[in-house]
Amino acid sequence: MRTFSLLFALIALAMLAMLVIYLVRGPVDPLIATGLFISFLSCAVPALFLLKPFESREDFQRRREARDRRRKESRDSEDQGS
Repeated sequence: MRTFSLLFALIALAMLAMLVIYLVRGPVDPLIATGLFISFLSCAVPALFLLKPFESREDFQRRREARDRRRKESRDSEDQGS
């Protein structure tokens, strides 16, 4: 999932660069500039949304430790059953 959001961020960065180059180079058609800006936003918003953590670090760590404990317990029970 992180790779997907980083790909969105990379595309957004490319769109922003295209917009800046277009604005700097010369006469600007507002329709094209608006289209480039909307393309930038349509890639940047999902990237920021996907990269943003939805829970606190402590909650994430607690959930990870619980998952690791369950895995260890299931491995131990499988070893005893064999």
